[in-house]
Amino acid sequence: MLTKVKNLETQLQIDDPVPQNRRRALDVNNGLGYTVDFHIRELLLESAPLMNAWSENKCRGKHQGGMEAWAKDNEKDHVNSCDWYHSTWQYLRLVDMVATPPWYPFYMRALGQLLAAKPDCELFISAAADWGMLAMVHEAAAAVNAAPRITLWDICETPIAASKWYADKFGMSIETKVQNIITDSAELDGRFDIVVTDEFLTVLADPLKPQITERWRHLLKPGGSVVTTAMVGGPTTPELRQVFYTRAMSLFDRDTFLFRRMGVTREEFSEQVAVFASVHTRHMLTSPEQLETLFADYELDYSAVVTPGECVNPTTSFQIVARRPL
Repeated sequence: MLTKVKNLETQLQIDDPVPQNRRRALDVNNGLGYTVDFHIRELLLESAPLMNAWSENKCRGKHQGGMEAWAKDNEKDHVNSCDWYHSTWQYLRLVDMVATPPWYPFYMRALGQLLAAKPDCELFISAAADWGMLAMVHEAAAAVNAAPRITLWDICETPIAASKWYADKFGMSIETKVQNIITDSAELDGRFDIVVTDEFLTVLADPLKPQITERWRHLLKPGGSVVTTAMVGGPTTPELRQVFYTRAMSLFDRDTFLFRRMGVTREEFSEQVAVFASVHTRHMLTSPEQLETLFADYELDYSAVVTPGECVNPTTSFQIVARRPL
């Protein structure tokens, strides 16, 4: 079952309504940049309840890693796996509260150029929250008539199930494996032309960031490229967590009709988002210098863009293409 917060009312002020004079500001911030288009919204309305159900038995506790790592390190005893994350992720996507590939038109440009140059390339999706990155690869490949061979690994079975659901729906073939990419992916070394992932660097605590950029370099063929993004900012504070929860509830009230279609009540949404807000942590990058150090062994190209942001609205993010030298 979905993990619950102990003494929930003491951790987040879940019944504190958003003052009316703040609702417009919240809506304006939420509308910055990307908004959920009709096609994606309809897919989310179908798959979000599935992910919620899958998380109950597919999200399992791990010896190390996973979205629950911060909670375990900070003695949040109510968190035993990543079910709190994957059960709620797509509900939050529907109200544009979490970072997703469509926030970045950069992905279409970068992937399109690389796929056009080698239409039959080997492409690795390095972890995924759901089917979002697979959909982005699908769209970019279709735009340039490419047919990449796609491999997706994640440490949890739930996002793999979601990606298989998307692949089956659109007649795609993907190779998947539930595995820790940092510690157990040597069998794939030198196989890929493209490694793509959305915000994986900000999922990982700082000591793990150099390990994943080094792992990506080994996964790539000489001349292959990493395509990714990374938000810039500071720690996820209790105040930011409270704002995230309050804002999510305001957007639920605005878009209640969407959740009614899925049979999700306000109480159910509130309970799940309260857990999510109390645990979800971004380990953001702090500077261009940190980024350049992480990709010191690559030929690095990056730019900065403003996105809607998660806990901080808006947020600056790095858009990154890093090439393994020949």
